[in-house]
Amino acid sequence: MNKFKIPIILIGVLIFAESAGLIYFTGKSKDLSRKLEAITPGYQKLSQEDLDLKNKFAAITKENEGLKVDRDNVLAQTKSLMGERTRANELTASLEKANQEMGRFQKNNEETKNYILSLKDEIRKLQEEQGRLIQEKNYIKAALDKVNNEATVKELRKKVADLDKAKNSLEGRLKNKNKEVEQLKSQKAKLEEIKEQLSAQIKDKKNIIVEAVNKNKRLEEENKNIPRKFTEMARQNTKLIKDTSEMHYNLGVFYTKNKEYARAVAEFEKVVEIAPDDSYAHFNLGYIYAEYLVNRAKAIEHFRRFLILAKGGDKDIEWVKKYLLTWETYEGKIPMQ
Repeated sequence: MNKFKIPIILIGVLIFAESAGLIYFTGKSKDLSRKLEAITPGYQKLSQEDLDLKNKFAAITKENEGLKVDRDNVLAQTKSLMGERTRANELTASLEKANQEMGRFQKNNEETKNYILSLKDEIRKLQEEQGRLIQEKNYIKAALDKVNNEATVKELRKKVADLDKAKNSLEGRLKNKNKEVEQLKSQKAKLEEIKEQLSAQIKDKKNIIVEAVNKNKRLEEENKNIPRKFTEMARQNTKLIKDTSEMHYNLGVFYTKNKEYARAVAEFEKVVEIAPDDSYAHFNLGYIYAEYLVNRAKAIEHFRRFLILAKGGDKDIEWVKKYLLTWETYEGKIPMQ
């Protein structure tokens, strides 16, 4: 990197200098062009005036020649033509004045020509300088292209290295995918074995179901012959339901005393599931939802069920009615009659 850093900086400086020079000389050329454009009309005017003065000078010269002849004639006739002397003097003064103007014009014309020549010389120098800068630009461009080519080669080598890395990575991923394919094949074989085992199990289950159906038919035949056993079983089942309901109810009371209200709610819910007509299971659920879990909708639901199932002399009926009246009035519902 350090090997190419200084040449690149020099190239950048040269490019900047070239650009600045081109900008400067371009501006200078434009200024000179504008000056030439500004001078050209004046120069053309001076040329026209020069031509007019030359014509006047030629005319005056010709007239002067005529005046010389006339002067000779006047000198010869001086005594008789004194009046013409005054005119001759005036013409002589006019001629001198014309000569002076002609001198001034020639001087101005020479100055203008010299200025134009200096401008042309300056333009020539600028053009030479511009050509030199173009040569330097081409040289710098060639050097820059060479440096860019070297950088391109490095970049290509880097890309080749990156491609090699990507190739190696892809080969590694391909190997991993091949391993995964082998694993999937192994898993497929295992699944086929499991499928066969399940098929055998399903077949066995079907046989068991058939046997169970046959057994059920035999039991139905037996049930027709033993109606008293069925009645006894129903009684025992009712007792079992009652015992189970009482067990869950007692667990609900226990959890309530220990402030484990979620567990208590679960136990009382089992009670109302087993015995939907248990009024105090509904009361306990309503009370826990009202006072501890703060679920007004659930509390009202269970309290309403309690009022339907409770006996007329139950001491908790009035408290439940007040609760329902309070919260239904608060929520904007119609008070209970």
